[in-house]
Formats: sequence, structure tokens, C-alpha cells
Amino acid sequence: MSKLVFPVIALLVCSFTAAESVSLKPLDQYYAHATAAEWQQALPIIQELVEEDPSIPSRWFQYGSCLEELQQHAEAILAFKRAYALDSTDFGAQYRIFRNYALAGDVAGFVGFARLEVVKTPRIIERINQREEFEAMVSSAAYREFLAELSQQAPHGEYQQGGRF
Repeated sequence: MSKLVFPVIALLVCSFTAAESVSLKPLDQYYAHATAAEWQQALPIIQELVEEDPSIPSRWFQYGSCLEELQQHAEAILAFKRAYALDSTDFGAQYRIFRNYALAGDVAGFVGFARLEVVKTPRIIERINQREEFEAMVSSAAYREFLAELSQQAPHGEYQQGGRF
């Protein structure tokens, strides 16, 4: 009888361990859905992770990415702004804020964010102007007015130099 008990216990332990390894952690579940472009399934997972620990910038970035893919641009902007506030060196988040303003067609938001960012990153204007995806924003009257104001403040064009995102 004792010879039979050990294999049964071993089988149960192995079955339990295998079941644990098959179940994915929430972050892995999110990445699995995101990789498969299953954004509706990914959203509640990343939302829960953000709520669990809102101090992690990369979670806010992933949350914003998910919202962007679901074309919820206003919410995506808020998530990317939160990521950027937590890590002010995350220029990917900065770019995604501009991108979502553009995707939403929100010229006022785009120009307002540009006004804030030009103080911190003077070369941002040239970077914005070089991106085709921002063409509608940079050709707007509000953006041209903003550039005119900048050129009056900095007549030597220091806001016009720079590289790319």
C-alpha cells in the first residue's frame, strides 16, 4: 500500500505545479492579449494593474497604448500624461500625448501641450514639424499663431533647431 501512496502524492504535486505554471501572471496575460491585438481583453487587465500600483510609469504607458488602440484618445492622453508625470524623461510618452491629440483632431490640446513642452524641450517644435502624422495640427491656424508668438519671443530661432522624435 505504501508503494502506491508515494506515486499518487507525486502525481498530485506534479499536477498542481503544472497547473500553476500554465496560468499566466496578469502582466503576462496583458502582453499576450496585446501581442495578439486583443485590446478589449487586454484593457481590464492593464487597468487592474494600474489600479494595483499607480506609481509604475510603464503600466500607465501600456494602459495608454491599449486605450489608443481602442481609439479612446482622450483617455489615452490622460494615461500617457500620467506616465510622463511619473517619468519626465520618457519622451515616448511625450510623443504619444502629441500623437493622441492629433488622432483625436484636438488642435487646442495639441497646441496647449506644445506650449508647455517647448519650455522644457525647446527642440520639440522642429521634431513636431517633421512628423507627417502631425501635418493637420502644424498646418492649423492655432499652431501657426503659436509659432508666430514663439518667433517674437525668440527672434533668433532657437526653437526651430533640433532632431526627430
